[in-house]
Amino acid sequence: MSAELPRAQEPTIWIAVHDLSRTGVPVLLTRLLRAVSATQRAQVHVVAIFGGPLLSELTPLCASVTVLEPMDRRSAHAVASLGLLTLGMGRSGELVRNTAWRAKLARQKNPDVVLVHGAGAWPVVEVVGSDVPVVVHLHELGTALDRSIPVQNQAAAFQRAQQVMVVSEPVGQLAQHRGADLKKIMMMPGCVQLPSSAPPDSVGPDPVGPDLVEADPAGPDLVQPGAVGEQWVLGAGTPGWRKGTDRLAAVAHELRRDQSAARVGWVGGKPSGSDATAIGRFDPVTWFEEQADPWPLLSCADVFVVPSREDPLPLVALEAGAYRRAVVAMPTGGLPQLLADGRGLVGGTQSLRWFVGAVQQVLDSPAMAEEMGERLHEYVQAHHDVAVLAPAWFQALVHVASR
Repeated sequence: MSAELPRAQEPTIWIAVHDLSRTGVPVLLTRLLRAVSATQRAQVHVVAIFGGPLLSELTPLCASVTVLEPMDRRSAHAVASLGLLTLGMGRSGELVRNTAWRAKLARQKNPDVVLVHGAGAWPVVEVVGSDVPVVVHLHELGTALDRSIPVQNQAAAFQRAQQVMVVSEPVGQLAQHRGADLKKIMMMPGCVQLPSSAPPDSVGPDPVGPDLVEADPAGPDLVQPGAVGEQWVLGAGTPGWRKGTDRLAAVAHELRRDQSAARVGWVGGKPSGSDATAIGRFDPVTWFEEQADPWPLLSCADVFVVPSREDPLPLVALEAGAYRRAVVAMPTGGLPQLLADGRGLVGGTQSLRWFVGAVQQVLDSPAMAEEMGERLHEYVQAHHDVAVLAPAWFQALVHVASR
């Protein structure tokens, strides 16, 4: 009897991510890891610069999760690094930080490949050997990329990477413009797990806002999306300038001016600081707290809106397609391609007047909304199913590790 040939050793994969918040980049990582086999996940070590609520969800999905910096305070080495930076000794500050990070990672098995999942995690590359292959999964457009990697360092970063995954064509074009070799660029878009059943009928979360916090829980102000005969315009994400949450107030004001009974809401918390000031003194928007699963609420939207000023390919737009919601979006990132051919409405420019008119158009035509939602669902099912994309994503990492 011939001896059985030994199996090739599985590569050790480090995945670096900036934080573990419930935002698009870490949510996508959690989704991808869930969709690959337990054997494959056993070779994955996640390195997060900061923690967050997804820590408990990611921990059982991989061999280990290491968080490099505390969320509630500055670490001693971060204070020292910042002090050196203030004195004009930026490189020395980076060396202090990198020494502390290497000490935290010293017990981890050396990686055969490092995936930089989002440009914000690029500093982790500095603590691994220069001979370790690097893959960058780029989720950013210009503003976010420049905040994550200084412009003068981007060409070197892209040249350091053996492969650059991008979530949409505009992100790929940006990467190429900033120094990535076209041959290294690979399309790896966001993905969703398609719902196995119809959206639930009941909705649990309570809205927050100055007009609601002291309302009687039995009163009319606390009617939730999904009530019979009521129309809702809903969006979701981290509130702020980039996501365009200030534009929701304009939509709500215009709908009221047109005598529309439709209500406007946002899931993900309420804007603060200058973002709250942009809303104005009279706030007509219903703000819902961040939800671990926002879709029992969002699936009740008659119109799902993406008012973003800069967004490479928001996961919520793909999820809206999974739930057959009609989407109205500003033109940014991969949204024009996603919503083409009747799959949604997307502006030609960042025109707020057009945006308000498009929302009203969909509200006035339920048949149009239903057709858009169905077309988007079919497209998402064909091109953004995590069951298809996750194995290809993981295999690409294994391939780079084996070069």
